[in-house]
This record gives sequence, C-alpha cells and structure tokens, in this order.
Amino acid sequence: MTDQEVFRKLVPLLQEVTGAREERIRMESGLVEDLGAESLDLLDLTFLIEEHFGVTIEADQFERQARAQMPDGVYERNGLLTEEALARLREALPEVPPEKLQPGLAKVALPQVLNVAVFVHLIERKLAEAQQRASV
Repeated sequence: MTDQEVFRKLVPLLQEVTGAREERIRMESGLVEDLGAESLDLLDLTFLIEEHFGVTIEADQFERQARAQMPDGVYERNGLLTEEALARLREALPEVPPEKLQPGLAKVALPQVLNVAVFVHLIERKLAEAQQRASV
C-alpha cells in the first residue's frame, strides 16, 4: 500500500477515536495537539488499526525501538529523555519535526509528539513485514 492508500484508510479511524473532521486530518497533524487525542484514544486507535489493517502496534513500540539502538545508554533521567534517547527517537521517528524532540522532553510526553504520518509509515512497514513473512 502507498502512503496515500494507508492515509485514506486511516482517516476514518482517526475520526472515530478523536471526533476530528476529515478536513482537519493531514499527514502532519499531531494526534494530541491538532486532533485532540487523549491516551485512551491512542490505545483505541491501535486496536482499530489492528482490526482494519491486520497489523499489531504496541503502545511502547517507538520507545523499544529507540532503546534497542542504545543497549548501554541511559534512556531517561528523572523522567526526562536523555540526549542519546532523543537522538535515537529522531532516527526512529523521522516524521516528527526535530524541534518536538528536544532536551527537556518528559518520557510520559512522548505520545504528544506523534503525528498522523508516524502511524501511516508504521502501518506501511508492518504491512511490508507481514507480506515478506508470507512470501518466505
């Protein structure tokens, strides 16, 4: 599936969990900041994605990916993400504007920086992985 195909299928799911009008949902729309999603909405969204796309997204997926790239590094101190963690997250989440992943970001605030494009590209990767497994 292309970005646009995934995006078109994701929009109704985003509308369902956030109540946002279709015209407000763009690739760069922040799920929390622009669409008003709350933590439970993000959980609901992951269930809907699994239902509609057949792929599983775990709540701490991005965090685990960043931690895996820094086996000996410190991910957080006093609830704030370290510079090393932020660097790994910038790599893992290229869709998030770098200014949102800056020093002082609390670990618990990470979901607040996620945008629609993050989920579109994650779904694409998960679908490609599933297709690859099926062809082996």
